[in-house]
Amino acid sequence: MNEFNSTVFALSTPVGGAITIMRISGENTRAVLSRVFSGSIEHRRASFGRIVDEDGETVDTCVCVFYAAPHSYTGEDMAELSIHGSYAVARKLTELIDGTGLARHAEAGEFTQRAYLNGKLDLAQAEAVMDIISSTAERQRRAAARQLDGRLSGVINALYERVKTLCARIAAAMDDDTDEIELDSAELSTQIESLKADIDELTAGGMRSRILREGARIAILGSPNVGKSSLLNALIMRERSIVTPIPGTTRDTVEEAVSIDGLPIVLVDTAGIHDTEDVVERMGIERSQRERELADMALLLVDGSREMDAGEEEMLASAACDMLDKGSKFLVVITKSDLEHALPAITDGKFRNIPAVSVSSRTGVGLSALRERIVSMLAPDENESVLDNVRHIHALENASQHLARILMMPFFDSDAAFHELNQAMRDIASITGNDDPDEELVNSIFSTFCVGK
Repeated sequence: MNEFNSTVFALSTPVGGAITIMRISGENTRAVLSRVFSGSIEHRRASFGRIVDEDGETVDTCVCVFYAAPHSYTGEDMAELSIHGSYAVARKLTELIDGTGLARHAEAGEFTQRAYLNGKLDLAQAEAVMDIISSTAERQRRAAARQLDGRLSGVINALYERVKTLCARIAAAMDDDTDEIELDSAELSTQIESLKADIDELTAGGMRSRILREGARIAILGSPNVGKSSLLNALIMRERSIVTPIPGTTRDTVEEAVSIDGLPIVLVDTAGIHDTEDVVERMGIERSQRERELADMALLLVDGSREMDAGEEEMLASAACDMLDKGSKFLVVITKSDLEHALPAITDGKFRNIPAVSVSSRTGVGLSALRERIVSMLAPDENESVLDNVRHIHALENASQHLARILMMPFFDSDAAFHELNQAMRDIASITGNDDPDEELVNSIFSTFCVGK
């Protein structure tokens, strides 16, 4: 990152639309505006004027909003110029600002990094800015907005204060030369155990909630010609997979991203699972089996218009075992419900003790119920979910490990406990950026941002 106290500028919206925004931030913002903008410069007031070149010739008309420090996004003097979205205008304005010698081109994420360094946002909130920008589904957006509002920061700061208080108590006892301060090791251990339990609960919820950020991967499995490709096409509402009455049409995985009730999903259509001597088909079936292992959930398709064969019986039995042993998520989808049924009816929402729905990809009957079951099985409780970032999860896992080392001590060692608590405090603080976080970590976070953000 270049010198922080310099003035920077960058386009913060794409060029080519009706309007493009040029953003400027730093102590020279007013001086830059006085050289390129003809209108008035007043705090938080939209001013109409002209972009002018060195000779006073009009380049474009625009609207400028100036924000005086510290009442701006970055906490510095800052301005946003709304110009017409012409490539020529944007290029000329860039040249004019650059030519003043009063500002330099901003680096990726530098505006938001300045907001963080000036105390306008913490690290978790800054990351939420990029999460909102990159969100593709409604639940992703809502999760990022909650984080930007500070919901996660409040929880993390409370954990930080608890660890800090424990550190202070031990430090006071260690520095006491009069032996007047006594440590109740049993009470301390109880508090550390409670703290660890709260961190572990938050981490477990984060692992479930990561689906909001990363999306869920759903494998569509079943024998040839049970309707896997038809179901994929019906769920994404367009023809993506080839559908024919010939078994084995799909020989490789076909992936398609979709949002189901605001939840980001990647659907994976797989090759039909069956015995075959065809080398290519066998390779496709092997990929189908791998997808079952990798997916967050698998849809097990069974043709409702005929009796199940031995391979399908084995598939359902294996899924039922995996649900019990590994907590795997499966949903049986009985297809072709518009045809005469040959299978027993679904009872209490289950088929062979596995959650189930009946659908017809041709008529659309049952697709709404299928979408509802997918969301209910995968989506976390948004009222309880505050954590979904892998970096944050790893930080809390590390903090928990430090606390576990204290609890595993055969006897309470103040020096060792103080060291482990300090390490746990640093891990927790790294989430929001308290206690002077590592510069490399900060730079790596903001380097993922776009220029102008």
